[in-house]
Amino acid sequence: MGRILRDQTIREEINTSRAHDFVSDTKHKPSDIQSNWWEMFYNYRTKRWKQEVKDLRDKTGISFEEVCEYIGIPRDRLPGFYRRLPKTRRTYIGIGMAYKVSLKTINRWLTKYGGKRKLYPKEALTDLIWIYLINSCHVDRYSDRNYFNCYEECRDNIHKIYTEINTQVFIEEETDTVEMTDNLSRVAFDTDYRQLKLFVRSNIGAFNSAYSKPRAFLKLFISNILRVKNEHKTKGRPWTLNSLRGYLDDSMINYITARNKEGPRSKKSHIAMGMALGMTKDDLDTYLQLMGYAPLDPTHLEEGVLINLLNRWDHQHPLQHRFKEKHINGKRIFPMKPGEELTAVNDMLRLRSDIKEMYEDFVTDAKLKHLPVKFPYMND
Repeated sequence: MGRILRDQTIREEINTSRAHDFVSDTKHKPSDIQSNWWEMFYNYRTKRWKQEVKDLRDKTGISFEEVCEYIGIPRDRLPGFYRRLPKTRRTYIGIGMAYKVSLKTINRWLTKYGGKRKLYPKEALTDLIWIYLINSCHVDRYSDRNYFNCYEECRDNIHKIYTEINTQVFIEEETDTVEMTDNLSRVAFDTDYRQLKLFVRSNIGAFNSAYSKPRAFLKLFISNILRVKNEHKTKGRPWTLNSLRGYLDDSMINYITARNKEGPRSKKSHIAMGMALGMTKDDLDTYLQLMGYAPLDPTHLEEGVLINLLNRWDHQHPLQHRFKEKHINGKRIFPMKPGEELTAVNDMLRLRSDIKEMYEDFVTDAKLKHLPVKFPYMND
């Protein structure tokens, strides 16, 4: 079994690399991407998912009917979660807990197959609880306790203590997420959740710094855009974040200015926000990974076409590329003239509408009927 799984991983890496090289090549049009995707990558993620859960069934001897019973759905020899990709994070989590797999595996499922965020320990009333229960389930090789069904009870216990502490004083403490996840893995399970409550108490400041890194990345783009705009403004009010309405959706501005740390709950919404600030493929991959998502996936038709269009746009706008190398990535390059910086910023603010126009021009071709007619990355 081990050799089979390793061989599958090798084939998967080769196929993914092949897809990435193909969609990234601007000599290819979206119509080329679709025709090749349909032949080579149609249902690629579904096939990989089905093979992976089938291997788990065969390896552990736990049937799909038993998994259904564990997560509380009707028993079925070939349930919906096997025939197609699950739609919710909860389903991926439940299947993983039924097979007692690790947090690392469940996070890979969420990002790779589900296109969702990996579990994040600084979300105290949701993801933290799932991580705690997944870890407890993974190491428990003897009891028949259903840890999946403990979620609501555990959440009720943590909600009371978290709300009580967090309303007393607002503390923000920068804590490394990897370190926090590692520390949480050592919190032992008990039916009164005493150990988890102690963990919440001792990490209360860390929860208030949730998503600080991706928000800082967004604000780096915003501050540089506003700086250049104001340097070239001769009269009237200075440019502020609100001046970017029309480029940014209202929901994006509300997220950036609000104290609420969660923000949009879908990968598409974060892609849209990044593009509205001028992020091309590499920028988006950085931002998505900071948010806990997988980078743009070339085996996903919609994202594969987006990669192609972003690369086309990037090559057509060299000034914005130089601007970001200097001010976002901090690399030493030849100085840019003030007028060039203004052109770069204006190009960045038009990126999303430019990509929308390029997308819709291609999608009008009847050959692209498998893509959404409406550009998927505009208003929520």
